[in-house]
Amino acid sequence: MARRAGIRAADIKTTLAALKESGLTPCALDTLPDGGMRWHFVPLKASEEDEIDREIRENEARWSKSS
Repeated sequence: MARRAGIRAADIKTTLAALKESGLTPCALDTLPDGGMRWHFVPLKASEEDEIDREIRENEARWSKSS
């Protein structure tokens, strides 16, 4: 079995700097099973987030109010 390519912090920082220099500001980064990176440039709409993300966001809001 072939070993998957690893992503180093330096790779992410270099890529992020190049994107920002080009006038692009990413919102999120996915790591792919093959070791690649997928950058997202448009934030998710509330209707696009999955149920777990919504529950986490709601719980964080509740916890921050109670603190």
